[in-house]
Amino acid sequence: MEELEEALSDKGLTVSSVPEKGRCLFTTRDFFPGEVIISEDPYVSVPNKSAKCEWCFTSNNLKRCSACQVVCYCGNTCQKLDWKLHRVECQALSKVDKERVKSITPSIRLMVKLYLRRKLQDEKVIPITVMDNYNLVESLVSHMTDIDEKQLVLYAQMANLVSLILQWPEINVKEIAENFSKV
Repeated sequence: MEELEEALSDKGLTVSSVPEKGRCLFTTRDFFPGEVIISEDPYVSVPNKSAKCEWCFTSNNLKRCSACQVVCYCGNTCQKLDWKLHRVECQALSKVDKERVKSITPSIRLMVKLYLRRKLQDEKVIPITVMDNYNLVESLVSHMTDIDEKQLVLYAQMANLVSLILQWPEINVKEIAENFSKV
Protein backbone atom coordinates (compact mmCIF):
# COMPACT_ATOMS: atom_id res chain seq x y z
CA MET A 1 0.00 0.00 0.00
CA GLU A 2 2.96 2.27 0.66
CA GLU A 3 4.05 2.01 -3.00
CA LEU A 4 0.53 2.90 -4.13
CA GLU A 5 0.47 5.96 -1.88
CA GLU A 6 3.84 7.05 -3.25
CA ALA A 7 2.67 6.66 -6.88
CA LEU A 8 -0.51 8.62 -6.15
CA SER A 9 1.37 11.32 -4.25
CA ASP A 10 3.22 12.23 -7.46
CA LYS A 11 -0.19 12.90 -9.04
CA GLY A 12 -1.44 15.13 -6.20
CA LEU A 13 -3.53 12.39 -4.59
CA THR A 14 -3.58 10.52 -1.31
CA VAL A 15 -5.37 7.44 0.02
CA SER A 16 -7.12 7.60 3.35
CA SER A 17 -9.69 5.56 5.26
CA VAL A 18 -13.04 7.00 6.26
CA PRO A 19 -15.17 5.12 8.79
CA GLU A 20 -18.18 3.43 7.16
CA LYS A 21 -16.90 4.23 3.65
CA GLY A 22 -13.55 2.49 3.61
CA ARG A 23 -10.57 3.53 1.55
CA CYS A 24 -10.99 6.84 -0.29
CA LEU A 25 -8.97 8.96 -2.68
CA PHE A 26 -8.37 12.62 -1.78
CA THR A 27 -6.62 15.45 -3.60
CA THR A 28 -3.61 17.19 -2.08
CA ARG A 29 -3.62 20.11 -4.50
CA ASP A 30 -6.09 22.11 -6.58
CA PHE A 31 -6.96 20.83 -10.05
CA PHE A 32 -8.15 22.82 -13.04
CA PRO A 33 -11.61 22.12 -14.53
CA GLY A 34 -11.27 19.39 -17.15
CA GLU A 35 -7.82 18.31 -15.94
CA VAL A 36 -7.34 14.54 -15.91
CA ILE A 37 -6.63 13.55 -12.33
CA ILE A 38 -5.95 9.87 -12.82
CA SER A 39 -6.47 7.38 -15.62
CA GLU A 40 -6.01 3.63 -15.27
CA ASP A 41 -7.05 0.61 -17.28
CA PRO A 42 -9.40 -1.68 -15.36
CA TYR A 43 -7.94 -4.69 -13.60
CA VAL A 44 -10.56 -6.80 -15.39
CA SER A 45 -13.52 -5.90 -17.55
CA VAL A 46 -16.32 -7.62 -19.43
CA PRO A 47 -18.81 -6.10 -21.87
CA ASN A 48 -22.28 -5.97 -20.35
CA LYS A 49 -23.77 -7.26 -23.60
CA SER A 50 -22.50 -10.27 -25.51
CA ALA A 51 -22.47 -8.39 -28.83
CA LYS A 52 -19.35 -6.32 -28.02
CA CYS A 53 -15.65 -6.84 -28.57
CA GLU A 54 -14.01 -8.18 -25.43
CA TRP A 55 -11.05 -5.81 -25.76
CA CYS A 56 -12.29 -2.50 -27.21
CA PHE A 57 -16.07 -2.88 -26.60
CA THR A 58 -17.01 -1.96 -30.18
CA SER A 59 -19.99 -3.72 -31.75
CA ASN A 60 -18.67 -3.72 -35.35
CA ASN A 61 -17.49 -6.77 -37.34
CA LEU A 62 -17.73 -9.17 -34.40
CA LYS A 63 -16.68 -12.78 -34.55
CA ARG A 64 -17.07 -15.29 -31.72
CA CYS A 65 -14.06 -17.13 -30.37
CA SER A 66 -14.07 -20.40 -32.29
CA ALA A 67 -13.18 -22.44 -29.20
CA CYS A 68 -15.43 -21.19 -26.38
CA GLN A 69 -18.15 -19.51 -28.48
CA VAL A 70 -18.73 -17.01 -25.61
CA VAL A 71 -16.29 -14.15 -26.22
CA CYS A 72 -16.39 -11.87 -29.29
CA TYR A 73 -13.66 -9.83 -30.97
CA CYS A 74 -13.80 -7.23 -33.73
CA GLY A 75 -10.53 -8.46 -35.26
CA ASN A 76 -7.16 -10.13 -34.79
CA THR A 77 -5.60 -7.10 -33.09
CA CYS A 78 -8.04 -7.12 -30.17
CA GLN A 79 -7.93 -10.89 -29.93
CA LYS A 80 -4.12 -10.85 -29.69
CA LEU A 81 -4.15 -8.07 -27.07
CA ASP A 82 -6.50 -10.13 -24.90
CA TRP A 83 -4.89 -13.51 -25.59
CA LYS A 84 -2.85 -13.95 -22.37
CA LEU A 85 -6.02 -13.75 -20.29
CA HIS A 86 -8.54 -15.19 -22.74
CA ARG A 87 -6.38 -18.25 -23.43
CA VAL A 88 -7.00 -19.55 -19.90
CA GLU A 89 -10.58 -18.23 -19.74
CA CYS A 90 -11.30 -19.96 -23.05
CA GLN A 91 -10.05 -23.29 -21.69
CA ALA A 92 -12.33 -22.96 -18.65
CA LEU A 93 -15.39 -21.82 -20.64
CA SER A 94 -14.92 -24.58 -23.21
CA LYS A 95 -15.33 -27.20 -20.47
CA VAL A 96 -18.69 -25.80 -19.33
CA ASP A 97 -21.81 -27.64 -20.47
CA LYS A 98 -23.47 -25.78 -23.39
CA GLU A 99 -26.74 -25.32 -21.44
CA ARG A 100 -24.91 -23.92 -18.41
CA VAL A 101 -22.95 -21.47 -20.60
CA LYS A 102 -26.24 -19.61 -21.13
CA SER A 103 -26.37 -18.82 -17.40
CA ILE A 104 -22.93 -17.19 -17.40
CA THR A 105 -23.75 -13.53 -16.92
CA PRO A 106 -21.27 -10.67 -17.35
CA SER A 107 -20.91 -10.57 -13.54
CA ILE A 108 -19.94 -14.24 -13.44
CA ARG A 109 -17.43 -13.76 -16.27
CA LEU A 110 -16.00 -10.70 -14.53
CA MET A 111 -15.32 -12.76 -11.41
CA VAL A 112 -13.85 -15.62 -13.46
CA LYS A 113 -11.51 -13.14 -15.17
CA LEU A 114 -10.62 -11.59 -11.81
CA TYR A 115 -9.34 -14.92 -10.52
CA LEU A 116 -7.66 -15.84 -13.79
CA ARG A 117 -5.80 -12.52 -13.89
CA ARG A 118 -4.72 -13.00 -10.29
CA LYS A 119 -3.42 -16.49 -11.15
CA LEU A 120 -1.56 -15.22 -14.24
CA GLN A 121 0.04 -12.45 -12.19
CA ASP A 122 1.04 -14.94 -9.47
CA GLU A 123 2.61 -17.10 -12.20
CA LYS A 124 4.34 -13.98 -13.64
CA VAL A 125 2.63 -14.41 -17.05
CA ILE A 126 1.13 -10.92 -16.62
CA PRO A 127 3.29 -8.37 -14.78
CA ILE A 128 2.25 -6.98 -11.39
CA THR A 129 2.58 -3.25 -10.83
CA VAL A 130 1.71 -0.99 -7.93
CA MET A 131 -1.45 0.15 -9.75
CA ASP A 132 -2.26 -3.24 -11.31
CA ASN A 133 -2.48 -6.05 -8.78
CA TYR A 134 -5.00 -8.17 -6.90
CA ASN A 135 -4.06 -6.61 -3.55
CA LEU A 136 -6.07 -3.55 -4.57
CA VAL A 137 -9.16 -5.74 -4.98
CA GLU A 138 -8.49 -7.43 -1.65
CA SER A 139 -8.35 -4.08 0.12
CA LEU A 140 -11.83 -3.03 -1.08
CA VAL A 141 -14.58 -3.08 1.56
CA SER A 142 -17.19 -5.79 0.97
CA HIS A 143 -19.91 -4.48 3.31
CA MET A 144 -21.05 -8.10 3.78
CA THR A 145 -22.61 -7.27 7.15
CA ASP A 146 -24.92 -4.72 5.47
CA ILE A 147 -26.27 -7.15 2.86
CA ASP A 148 -29.61 -8.87 3.34
CA GLU A 149 -29.87 -12.66 3.44
CA LYS A 150 -31.46 -12.94 0.00
CA GLN A 151 -28.51 -11.10 -1.61
CA LEU A 152 -26.01 -13.21 0.36
CA VAL A 153 -27.63 -16.38 -0.99
CA LEU A 154 -27.40 -14.97 -4.52
CA TYR A 155 -23.70 -14.17 -4.05
CA ALA A 156 -23.11 -17.70 -2.72
CA GLN A 157 -24.84 -19.23 -5.75
CA MET A 158 -22.85 -17.02 -8.13
CA ALA A 159 -19.62 -17.90 -6.28
CA ASN A 160 -20.40 -21.61 -6.66
CA LEU A 161 -20.88 -21.12 -10.40
CA VAL A 162 -17.50 -19.35 -10.63
CA SER A 163 -15.94 -22.25 -8.72
CA LEU A 164 -17.60 -24.73 -11.08
CA ILE A 165 -16.23 -22.88 -14.13
CA LEU A 166 -12.68 -22.62 -12.79
CA GLN A 167 -12.57 -26.10 -11.24
CA TRP A 168 -9.68 -25.22 -8.91
CA PRO A 169 -9.58 -27.32 -5.73
CA GLU A 170 -7.96 -24.50 -3.74
CA ILE A 171 -10.53 -21.81 -4.65
CA ASN A 172 -12.26 -20.10 -1.73
CA VAL A 173 -16.01 -19.76 -2.44
CA LYS A 174 -16.49 -17.41 0.53
CA GLU A 175 -13.83 -15.06 -0.86
CA ILE A 176 -15.56 -15.10 -4.27
CA ALA A 177 -18.88 -14.18 -2.63
CA GLU A 178 -17.17 -11.31 -0.80
CA ASN A 179 -15.66 -10.10 -4.06
CA PHE A 180 -19.13 -10.06 -5.65
CA SER A 181 -20.14 -7.79 -2.79
CA LYS A 182 -17.12 -5.56 -3.44
CA VAL A 183 -17.91 -5.07 -7.10
